[in-house]
Amino acid sequence: MRTGMGNRVSRHVFVLRLRLVVVSLFFLGMASCHSQHQPTVRSEPSLDPGWPKPNPFFTQVSYKAVKAELPKYADADYAHDDSGCADCHKAYVKTFATNVHRGESCESCHGPASKHAEEGEPGLLFRFSKIKDPVLLAEACLRCHEQNQCAEVTRWRTSKHANSGVTCVSCHRVHYNVLPGTPATNVSKDTAHQSHGSSIKLTAHNAPVEENPAPAKAKLPSLRGTSNHLNAMSPNVCYRCHGEMADLSKIAGPHQIGGPNGFNCTTCHEAHGQLKESSRTELCLSCHKGTPTMAWHSSLHERSGVACTDCHNPHPSARVPQTVNIDHYQVNRPKRLAMSVQEPEVCFKCHAKIYGLTDMPSHHPIKEGKMVCSDCHDVHGEALGNLKEETVNMVCYRCHAEKQGPFAYEHPPVTERCTICHESHGTVADNLLRQPATFLCLRCHAGHHNRQRDLQNKPVFKKELYTDCLSCHGEIHGSDRPSSAGVGGRFTR
Repeated sequence: MRTGMGNRVSRHVFVLRLRLVVVSLFFLGMASCHSQHQPTVRSEPSLDPGWPKPNPFFTQVSYKAVKAELPKYADADYAHDDSGCADCHKAYVKTFATNVHRGESCESCHGPASKHAEEGEPGLLFRFSKIKDPVLLAEACLRCHEQNQCAEVTRWRTSKHANSGVTCVSCHRVHYNVLPGTPATNVSKDTAHQSHGSSIKLTAHNAPVEENPAPAKAKLPSLRGTSNHLNAMSPNVCYRCHGEMADLSKIAGPHQIGGPNGFNCTTCHEAHGQLKESSRTELCLSCHKGTPTMAWHSSLHERSGVACTDCHNPHPSARVPQTVNIDHYQVNRPKRLAMSVQEPEVCFKCHAKIYGLTDMPSHHPIKEGKMVCSDCHDVHGEALGNLKEETVNMVCYRCHAEKQGPFAYEHPPVTERCTICHESHGTVADNLLRQPATFLCLRCHAGHHNRQRDLQNKPVFKKELYTDCLSCHGEIHGSDRPSSAGVGGRFTR
């Protein structure tokens, strides 16, 4: 009886203890979820999508050509009578004398106006304000401007702007008038396509050529040079859509938009939606002729097709870094360097192998932030491997001067090239060695297999002779003392 009761008590105590353990684990888990000391994953460099490829953003790209057919107005003919337009549009006709398009007929842009003049119906004429299709609006301008094959506008159809719904009148005011009394410029080559009276030539793909075209008017001096591009003045006209770039004109710097060096949006961009290919390298070198780019044309990067804009961002962020470096005696905020590259991330975009090597157990402290690639490499230089010195050894000696010597007994591989034994970016073996020390030594040295007799007499040395060469030969970079055997230069400790 007592035994049964004791068992029930024991089971009851066991259940209570079990419940207590479960509840404790529950609250412990809740506490750990809200703990401020959660284990974190080591952050890796922020790599852009598409890594490890170069930055393709600042390259000239051609999109699908956009085209459209201009509307045709039934039974409409060309009236060739701008004076009739003045009856209703007197203000436009009067100020047209100071317009860059003066000398052209109204019908050159608005199409045949005979039906419009007869019935007075606005819908019987090509009205820019009523056309909603941006491609169609551009076609009205391209009737004339596409004829000059040397002009930038001939690449409009395959531009980014054209494929983004931007059209000519988004930036230009067709009826823009220069100030009265503005002296006319000489007639330039880009006005050679103008007909100055015969609007049929400009719209030949829409209407048949008349047998008796209107008599040509007297040629007027061009106002093209004083028209301010029909009010499309950069950078203000660009900021209408690209407002995020407005800071580039507010922050002082050598590449400041509107700054002392005369940079503007059109310095690198064609106004009609294309990027100037020369702006990726040649334009940069036109100013940066000295150091550090004086050897760029013979550098490894240039021969590999890398451009300046693959590493440098022509639209640098104007924000001041928010991180603060706190030392024992001062607080420093990192400087904002215009168009500077972010190392080592920008290098890792192309050098995928090096990115992997820097994650090896033995590596230079690049990801720890104590070194950057440019401490050893001159990306604009001509030396082998874009090094900052003429040889690999001279680069290594900048930090490891004690390995340079001179020594009484030099180790030939050391004086020849450090990379014979070391992989500078990272290895599995210690001290950046390409292999564990013993295997590395045995690539050139036969070892001690010919000293079997000595091993039989002194078996205590067997462990050292067959484990690690560095146990005895510690001065592998060079030595000033002879060996105990009387033979100089054994690099012993």
